[in-house]
Amino acid sequence: MPSTLSEELVGKYLAAQYQVWIDTSVVTLQIGCQSAPLAALLQATGNRSAVYVTACNPASEVATSQENQSAMARLYERLACYSNHIYRGTGIDPSGEWPAEESLLALGIDLSIAKKIGDEFGQNAIVWIDSAAIPHLVLLC
Repeated sequence: MPSTLSEELVGKYLAAQYQVWIDTSVVTLQIGCQSAPLAALLQATGNRSAVYVTACNPASEVATSQENQSAMARLYERLACYSNHIYRGTGIDPSGEWPAEESLLALGIDLSIAKKIGDEFGQNAIVWIDSAAIPHLVLLC
């Protein structure tokens, strides 16, 4: 099914930098680019997939800081039902037009559950990471 999102918005998602804190290092994930640090993390934890998701600014509408913090706390609780390996991150628009968004990387969540959680939190897209540690943009609308 074709997406209802504009090409410009999809382009921003594709260009975004998806940062995650793994131990004491910041790892930047790029759509379509294999991540050696993430591959090592998946192998070390015995997982074959991951999802990178935010609960901030549902439907690309800027929410208040308090609304975003509350939504992120609920997202963490939801992801914890499926994963024992959750890492904090920040999604960054390299152009600086969109504010940085707190995000989470959760290991071991299958794609269907990841999509469902993204939908529950009103997100337009999620980042799905396959067993080769390659991030893929998955549009939800």
